[in-house]
Amino acid sequence: MSVRCATGAAISVTTTTGGAWTAALNGQTFPCLVAVSGGNVPAGQSLYSLALDAAPLNVTPLTTLVVAKAFQADPASITTLPTLDAARTALQQGVTQVTTLLQASGYASVPADPLTGAFSPVAGDAYDDLLEQIARSLADTGASLSDLVADAASGTSSVPLPLTHVFTAAELAAMPQLNKASLAASGDELTMALQAGTNSVGAFVGGGNGNKAVLQLPGLAGTKLKDFKSMAMDVKGPTLVGGRNVYAYVNLTVDLQCDGTPLPANATLADVRAKRRILIFDPYVRYVQQATSPLSDSAFTTVNFDFNTPGWRISAGAPVGGVAINPNYIGNETLATFDFTTYPNACIVDGVTGDGGMFRDAAADPACSTASGLATSAPASCGKPYSGVQVILGDSATTAGVAWKVKNIRFEASTVRNFRFQ
Repeated sequence: MSVRCATGAAISVTTTTGGAWTAALNGQTFPCLVAVSGGNVPAGQSLYSLALDAAPLNVTPLTTLVVAKAFQADPASITTLPTLDAARTALQQGVTQVTTLLQASGYASVPADPLTGAFSPVAGDAYDDLLEQIARSLADTGASLSDLVADAASGTSSVPLPLTHVFTAAELAAMPQLNKASLAASGDELTMALQAGTNSVGAFVGGGNGNKAVLQLPGLAGTKLKDFKSMAMDVKGPTLVGGRNVYAYVNLTVDLQCDGTPLPANATLADVRAKRRILIFDPYVRYVQQATSPLSDSAFTTVNFDFNTPGWRISAGAPVGGVAINPNYIGNETLATFDFTTYPNACIVDGVTGDGGMFRDAAADPACSTASGLATSAPASCGKPYSGVQVILGDSATTAGVAWKVKNIRFEASTVRNFRFQ
């Protein structure tokens, strides 16, 4: 470790095996730039921090990013340190910018002061867990701390700070599945399974008697549809079972106005269906039918789609631009034809959709508990709330037994979200 201050000779010290360190100043004056290399720090990389006084100081990837943001420079290139007051102001700005970046990317627990906040380098410590989460997220995206530091040094935001959400077994078990459907993770793979057989009507908002497995992707509510860039996931499974096409697809629940207005207490299914629409990316034409990139039941295929990928459709109701209504679409439709002129703020939203193919909350109201599909005048609360992005296997008419595997999901809009399993 090296300590280089505003005045005085540079100091070299060695950290303990636990990462603790002490530097005795003799004529040096603050601020002091601290650099750590070797040990557990990856080869060829250094971590940086800036001390304003003799208080305990953290030197972590997070403080490295703060220093780069504060001075819009690679910390390794800083040769002249500013005055103490100027350094304090710059660091405050750097902390604010990094905190904003982390929170915008979906990180929930951000230390108030990354430079001096006390923490222990053990699992369960909020600061340490955040560092581990950032490292995992960067690795999952193929980016590095050096990429982020270079981005901060240039004063741009071209490199997103991703967030990886790792689903736990308890989290998957809490997601409601439709009839004979289940989710289970083993290793880094999720199995979405449907058992064969029909069911009594009543699990779906509509009158379906089939089976549907639904994986909900959290943390994407509020994402503007116009900011959506792409989504990718690795999948494998049989696309034809019992003479019927079955494959994993994606639903985006979109509030056309995205004005934050809650549904009225007396809202009906018709009301919520007018306010919220489901945009569906259906890989049937794009991936299942094409001989050049078919989905497989023996090896993972990366399904990657964006605004201009053919295969988008929308739930029943009034058309929203050129995205055709299911089942009238022909597979050539893209999101580029969505009516952004009328609905510029359309965004992904968590909540009730009213869609006939989604989970019915029969206990929400006496009108919800019937042995038939619900009328459009039924309460909107009959629909179970869902996260705004779902990966789905099967539909309300699927009665064949089938299992698909999914892993390595990536959703990119103004920020990047990765989803993994354990």
